[in-house]
Amino acid sequence: MKTFKLRFFSLFLFGILISRSFGVFAQDSVEVFVADFYQDSLRETLEKNASAFLSQVNTSFQEQDSDLRSNSFFLNSYVNEFSSLWNNTRFYVPEETIIETINRLSNGRYEMRNIPAIFVNSSGEEFYEEAVIQFTPSGLISEFRIGLASHRYQKIMNDGEDETDLDNRETILSFVENFRTAYNRKDLELIKTVFSDQALIIVGTVIENTGQESSYQQQVEYLQFTKGEYIQRLERLFQRNEWIDVGYEEVSVIRHPKHPDIYGVSLTQFYRSSTYSDEGYLFLLIDFKNPEEPLIHVRTWQPKRGTPEDEIFHIGYMEIF
Repeated sequence: MKTFKLRFFSLFLFGILISRSFGVFAQDSVEVFVADFYQDSLRETLEKNASAFLSQVNTSFQEQDSDLRSNSFFLNSYVNEFSSLWNNTRFYVPEETIIETINRLSNGRYEMRNIPAIFVNSSGEEFYEEAVIQFTPSGLISEFRIGLASHRYQKIMNDGEDETDLDNRETILSFVENFRTAYNRKDLELIKTVFSDQALIIVGTVIENTGQESSYQQQVEYLQFTKGEYIQRLERLFQRNEWIDVGYEEVSVIRHPKHPDIYGVSLTQFYRSSTYSDEGYLFLLIDFKNPEEPLIHVRTWQPKRGTPEDEIFHIGYMEIF
Protein backbone atom coordinates (compact mmCIF):
# COMPACT_ATOMS: atom_id res chain seq x y z
CA MET A 1 0.00 0.00 0.00
CA LYS A 2 2.37 2.63 -1.30
CA THR A 3 0.16 5.64 -0.69
CA PHE A 4 -0.15 4.77 2.99
CA LYS A 5 3.58 4.35 3.41
CA LEU A 6 4.20 7.70 1.80
CA ARG A 7 1.66 9.38 4.09
CA PHE A 8 3.21 7.91 7.22
CA PHE A 9 6.73 8.76 6.12
CA SER A 10 5.73 12.36 5.43
CA LEU A 11 4.08 12.69 8.85
CA PHE A 12 7.05 11.04 10.54
CA LEU A 13 9.47 13.35 8.73
CA PHE A 14 7.25 16.36 9.57
CA GLY A 15 7.35 15.37 13.23
CA ILE A 16 11.14 15.18 13.15
CA LEU A 17 11.42 18.56 11.44
CA ILE A 18 9.10 20.17 13.98
CA SER A 19 11.04 18.66 16.87
CA ARG A 20 14.37 19.76 15.47
CA SER A 21 13.12 23.26 14.74
CA PHE A 22 12.45 23.71 18.45
CA GLY A 23 15.81 22.21 19.42
CA VAL A 24 14.34 19.59 21.79
CA PHE A 25 11.84 16.77 21.54
CA ALA A 26 9.68 17.76 24.49
CA GLN A 27 9.73 21.16 26.16
CA ASP A 28 10.30 21.21 29.93
CA SER A 29 7.20 23.35 30.33
CA VAL A 30 4.42 24.57 28.06
CA GLU A 31 2.70 27.91 28.52
CA VAL A 32 -0.76 28.33 27.02
CA PHE A 33 -2.41 31.68 26.29
CA VAL A 34 -6.04 32.19 25.24
CA ALA A 35 -6.54 34.89 22.61
CA ASP A 36 -9.62 37.09 22.14
CA PHE A 37 -11.38 35.97 25.31
CA TYR A 38 -12.58 38.66 27.67
CA GLN A 39 -13.82 36.80 30.76
CA ASP A 40 -10.63 37.41 32.71
CA SER A 41 -11.19 35.00 35.58
CA LEU A 42 -12.24 32.09 33.34
CA ARG A 43 -9.47 32.85 30.85
CA GLU A 44 -6.88 32.60 33.62
CA THR A 45 -8.34 29.26 34.72
CA LEU A 46 -8.30 27.89 31.17
CA GLU A 47 -4.70 29.01 30.66
CA LYS A 48 -3.58 27.66 34.03
CA ASN A 49 -5.17 24.21 33.55
CA ALA A 50 -4.06 23.79 29.93
CA SER A 51 -0.49 24.88 30.78
CA ALA A 52 -0.30 22.55 33.80
CA PHE A 53 -1.71 19.64 31.80
CA LEU A 54 0.60 19.96 28.78
CA SER A 55 3.65 20.64 30.97
CA GLN A 56 2.87 17.53 33.00
CA VAL A 57 2.45 15.52 29.79
CA ASN A 58 5.95 16.54 28.66
CA THR A 59 7.48 15.81 32.07
CA SER A 60 5.82 12.40 32.22
CA PHE A 61 6.92 11.66 28.65
CA GLN A 62 10.56 12.58 29.38
CA GLU A 63 10.63 10.59 32.62
CA GLN A 64 8.66 7.68 31.11
CA ASP A 65 6.04 7.82 33.84
CA SER A 66 3.19 5.34 33.49
CA ASP A 67 0.71 8.05 34.48
CA LEU A 68 0.50 11.77 35.09
CA ARG A 69 1.69 12.69 38.57
CA SER A 70 -1.08 15.26 38.96
CA ASN A 71 -4.56 15.32 37.49
CA SER A 72 -6.05 18.22 39.41
CA PHE A 73 -6.70 19.98 36.07
CA PHE A 74 -9.05 17.15 34.97
CA LEU A 75 -12.74 16.66 35.53
CA ASN A 76 -12.75 13.65 37.88
CA SER A 77 -14.79 11.46 35.53
CA TYR A 78 -12.24 11.94 32.73
CA VAL A 79 -9.09 10.74 34.54
CA ASN A 80 -9.44 7.05 33.60
CA GLU A 81 -10.27 7.84 29.98
CA PHE A 82 -7.10 9.90 29.53
CA SER A 83 -5.04 7.23 31.31
CA SER A 84 -6.21 4.70 28.70
CA LEU A 85 -4.91 6.91 25.88
CA TRP A 86 -1.65 7.64 27.71
CA ASN A 87 -0.98 3.97 28.45
CA ASN A 88 -1.54 2.97 24.82
CA THR A 89 0.11 5.86 22.97
CA ARG A 90 2.32 8.46 24.67
CA PHE A 91 2.76 11.92 23.21
CA TYR A 92 4.53 15.21 23.83
CA VAL A 93 4.11 18.86 22.85
CA PRO A 94 7.04 20.33 20.86
CA GLU A 95 6.14 23.99 21.42
CA GLU A 96 7.08 26.04 24.45
CA THR A 97 4.30 28.59 23.91
CA ILE A 98 0.82 28.01 22.50
CA ILE A 99 -1.53 30.88 21.66
CA GLU A 100 -4.98 29.80 20.49
CA THR A 101 -8.56 30.99 20.55
CA ILE A 102 -11.33 29.26 22.50
CA ASN A 103 -14.66 28.24 21.00
CA ARG A 104 -17.77 28.12 23.15
CA LEU A 105 -19.73 25.01 22.21
CA SER A 106 -23.50 24.69 22.01
CA ASN A 107 -23.46 22.49 25.15
CA GLY A 108 -21.85 25.29 27.20
CA ARG A 109 -18.35 23.82 27.22
CA TYR A 110 -15.23 25.37 25.71
CA GLU A 111 -12.79 23.97 23.20
CA MET A 112 -9.21 24.76 22.16
CA ARG A 113 -8.07 23.25 18.85
CA ASN A 114 -4.84 23.08 16.80
CA ILE A 115 -2.59 21.96 19.65
CA PRO A 116 0.58 20.42 18.15
CA ALA A 117 1.31 16.96 19.54
CA ILE A 118 3.74 14.24 18.52
CA PHE A 119 2.55 10.74 19.36
CA VAL A 120 5.02 7.92 19.86
CA ASN A 121 3.96 4.28 19.76
CA SER A 122 5.66 1.37 21.52
CA SER A 123 7.80 0.75 18.42
CA GLY A 124 9.28 4.23 18.72
CA GLU A 125 7.54 5.55 15.59
CA GLU A 126 6.39 9.17 15.75
CA PHE A 127 3.47 10.90 14.06
CA TYR A 128 2.33 14.50 14.21
CA GLU A 129 -1.29 15.37 15.05
CA GLU A 130 -3.35 18.42 15.96
CA ALA A 131 -5.03 17.78 19.29
CA VAL A 132 -8.13 19.25 20.94
CA ILE A 133 -8.72 20.10 24.59
CA GLN A 134 -12.28 20.49 25.83
CA PHE A 135 -13.12 22.31 29.07
CA THR A 136 -16.12 22.36 31.40
CA PRO A 137 -17.88 25.74 31.88
CA SER A 138 -15.74 26.18 35.02
CA GLY A 139 -12.47 25.51 33.16
CA LEU A 140 -11.59 21.90 34.08
CA ILE A 141 -10.33 19.66 31.27
CA SER A 142 -13.14 17.29 30.31
CA GLU A 143 -11.69 15.75 27.15
CA PHE A 144 -8.49 15.41 25.15
CA ARG A 145 -8.69 13.95 21.67
CA ILE A 146 -6.87 13.77 18.36
CA GLY A 147 -8.51 16.32 16.09
CA LEU A 148 -9.04 16.82 12.40
CA ALA A 149 -6.64 19.08 10.56
CA SER A 150 -7.77 22.69 11.08
CA HIS A 151 -8.48 23.39 7.39
CA ARG A 152 -10.72 20.32 7.12
CA TYR A 153 -12.60 21.22 10.29
CA GLN A 154 -13.19 24.78 9.10
CA LYS A 155 -14.32 23.67 5.64
CA ILE A 156 -17.00 21.38 7.10
CA MET A 157 -18.22 24.09 9.50
CA ASN A 158 -18.36 26.66 6.68
CA ASP A 159 -20.79 24.41 4.80
CA GLY A 160 -23.39 24.68 7.58
CA GLU A 161 -26.85 25.63 6.31
CA ASP A 162 -28.41 27.16 9.43
CA GLU A 163 -27.85 27.49 13.18
CA THR A 164 -29.19 23.99 13.91
CA ASP A 165 -27.03 22.50 11.17
CA LEU A 166 -23.96 24.33 12.51
CA ASP A 167 -24.62 23.01 16.03
CA ASN A 168 -25.06 19.49 14.62
CA ARG A 169 -21.85 19.73 12.58
CA GLU A 170 -19.98 20.88 15.67
CA THR A 171 -21.33 17.86 17.55
CA ILE A 172 -20.61 15.53 14.63
CA LEU A 173 -16.97 16.57 14.32
CA SER A 174 -16.45 16.26 18.07
CA PHE A 175 -18.13 12.85 17.94
CA VAL A 176 -16.03 11.67 14.97
CA GLU A 177 -12.79 12.86 16.58
CA ASN A 178 -13.64 11.13 19.85
CA PHE A 179 -14.69 7.98 17.97
CA ARG A 180 -11.31 7.97 16.25
CA THR A 181 -9.41 8.54 19.50
CA ALA A 182 -11.36 5.69 21.12
CA TYR A 183 -9.53 3.24 18.85
CA ASN A 184 -6.17 4.77 19.79
CA ARG A 185 -6.94 4.30 23.49
CA LYS A 186 -8.67 0.92 22.91
CA ASP A 187 -11.85 2.21 24.52
CA LEU A 188 -14.24 -0.67 23.86
CA GLU A 189 -16.88 0.69 26.26
CA LEU A 190 -17.27 3.99 24.38
CA ILE A 191 -17.46 2.20 21.04
CA LYS A 192 -20.23 -0.01 22.44
CA THR A 193 -22.28 3.01 23.47
CA VAL A 194 -22.12 4.83 20.12
CA PHE A 195 -23.49 1.95 18.01
CA SER A 196 -27.23 1.36 18.03
CA ASP A 197 -28.26 -2.17 19.03
CA GLN A 198 -29.53 -2.79 15.50
CA ALA A 199 -26.51 -1.25 13.77
CA LEU A 200 -25.62 -2.48 10.28
CA ILE A 201 -21.86 -3.05 10.07
CA ILE A 202 -20.27 -4.00 6.74
CA VAL A 203 -16.58 -4.72 6.18
CA GLY A 204 -15.06 -5.23 2.74
CA THR A 205 -12.08 -7.49 2.05
CA VAL A 206 -10.02 -7.68 -1.14
CA ILE A 207 -9.96 -11.17 -2.64
CA GLU A 208 -7.25 -11.76 -5.23
CA ASN A 209 -7.66 -14.60 -7.77
CA THR A 210 -5.49 -15.95 -10.55
CA GLY A 211 -7.31 -17.68 -13.40
CA GLN A 212 -7.00 -18.61 -17.03
CA GLU A 213 -9.20 -15.80 -18.31
CA SER A 214 -7.28 -13.10 -16.48
CA SER A 215 -3.75 -13.19 -15.09
CA TYR A 216 -4.84 -10.95 -12.24
CA GLN A 217 -8.26 -10.28 -10.84
CA GLN A 218 -9.46 -8.40 -7.75
CA GLN A 219 -12.81 -8.65 -6.06
CA VAL A 220 -14.15 -7.14 -2.87
CA GLU A 221 -16.04 -9.49 -0.61
CA TYR A 222 -18.42 -7.89 1.91
CA LEU A 223 -19.02 -9.32 5.37
CA GLN A 224 -21.94 -8.18 7.53
CA PHE A 225 -21.74 -8.10 11.33
CA THR A 226 -24.15 -7.43 14.14
CA LYS A 227 -23.10 -4.99 16.84
CA GLY A 228 -22.24 -7.86 19.20
CA GLU A 229 -20.13 -9.65 16.56
CA TYR A 230 -18.28 -6.46 15.68
CA ILE A 231 -17.52 -5.67 19.34
CA GLN A 232 -16.16 -9.20 19.87
CA ARG A 233 -14.00 -8.74 16.78
CA LEU A 234 -12.67 -5.42 18.11
CA GLU A 235 -11.96 -6.91 21.53
CA ARG A 236 -9.72 -9.55 19.95
CA LEU A 237 -8.08 -6.87 17.83
CA PHE A 238 -7.33 -4.69 20.86
CA GLN A 239 -5.86 -7.62 22.78
CA ARG A 240 -3.66 -8.64 19.86
CA ASN A 241 -2.08 -5.21 19.27
CA GLU A 242 0.29 -3.27 21.49
CA TRP A 243 -0.77 -0.02 19.84
CA ILE A 244 -3.34 1.24 17.32
CA ASP A 245 -3.33 4.47 15.34
CA VAL A 246 -6.39 5.52 13.35
CA GLY A 247 -6.26 8.58 11.10
CA TYR A 248 -8.95 10.33 9.03
CA GLU A 249 -8.64 12.38 5.85
CA GLU A 250 -10.96 13.69 3.11
CA VAL A 251 -13.86 14.06 5.54
CA SER A 252 -17.28 15.10 4.22
CA VAL A 253 -20.54 15.60 6.13
CA ILE A 254 -23.92 15.42 4.37
CA ARG A 255 -27.27 16.16 5.99
CA HIS A 256 -30.12 13.90 4.88
CA PRO A 257 -32.59 15.96 2.78
CA LYS A 258 -35.71 14.41 4.39
CA HIS A 259 -34.44 13.57 7.87
CA PRO A 260 -32.56 16.62 9.22
CA ASP A 261 -31.29 14.75 12.29
CA ILE A 262 -29.59 12.08 10.16
CA TYR A 263 -26.10 12.73 8.77
CA GLY A 264 -23.78 10.74 6.58
CA VAL A 265 -20.05 11.08 7.29
CA SER A 266 -17.69 9.85 4.57
CA LEU A 267 -13.92 9.78 5.01
CA THR A 268 -10.71 8.03 4.13
CA GLN A 269 -9.39 6.02 7.08
CA PHE A 270 -5.75 5.12 7.66
CA TYR A 271 -5.39 2.26 10.13
CA ARG A 272 -2.05 1.23 11.59
CA SER A 273 -1.26 -1.15 14.43
CA SER A 274 1.59 -3.28 15.73
CA THR A 275 0.41 -6.21 13.56
CA TYR A 276 -1.52 -4.80 10.59
CA SER A 277 -2.08 -1.72 8.41
CA ASP A 278 -4.70 -0.77 5.85
CA GLU A 279 -6.33 2.16 4.08
CA GLY A 280 -9.96 2.39 3.12
CA TYR A 281 -13.22 4.30 2.78
CA LEU A 282 -15.26 4.61 5.97
CA PHE A 283 -18.92 5.66 6.00
CA LEU A 284 -20.97 6.36 9.13
CA LEU A 285 -24.71 7.03 9.24
CA ILE A 286 -25.26 8.94 12.48
CA ASP A 287 -28.56 9.78 14.18
CA PHE A 288 -28.59 13.05 16.17
CA LYS A 289 -32.20 13.01 17.36
CA ASN A 290 -30.69 13.07 20.85
CA PRO A 291 -27.65 15.39 20.47
CA GLU A 292 -26.31 14.26 23.85
CA GLU A 293 -26.21 10.62 22.74
CA PRO A 294 -25.62 10.32 18.96
CA LEU A 295 -25.94 6.79 17.58
CA ILE A 296 -24.27 5.09 14.62
CA HIS A 297 -26.85 3.10 12.66
CA VAL A 298 -24.59 2.10 9.78
CA ARG A 299 -20.81 1.64 9.56
CA THR A 300 -19.23 0.48 6.31
CA TRP A 301 -15.57 0.03 5.46
CA GLN A 302 -14.23 -0.66 1.97
CA PRO A 303 -10.59 -1.17 1.01
CA LYS A 304 -9.21 1.69 -1.06
CA ARG A 305 -7.41 -0.82 -3.24
CA GLY A 306 -9.96 -2.75 -5.26
CA THR A 307 -13.03 -0.54 -4.67
CA PRO A 308 -14.17 1.41 -7.77
CA GLU A 309 -15.07 5.04 -7.07
CA ASP A 310 -18.68 4.56 -8.18
CA GLU A 311 -19.14 1.74 -5.64
CA ILE A 312 -18.06 3.69 -2.55
CA PHE A 313 -20.90 3.71 0.01
CA HIS A 314 -22.50 7.08 0.79
CA ILE A 315 -25.76 8.37 2.24
CA GLY A 316 -27.54 7.87 -1.10
CA TYR A 317 -27.22 4.09 -0.64
CA MET A 318 -29.32 4.18 2.54
CA GLU A 319 -33.12 3.87 2.66
CA ILE A 320 -34.36 5.58 5.81
CA PHE A 321 -37.95 5.09 7.01
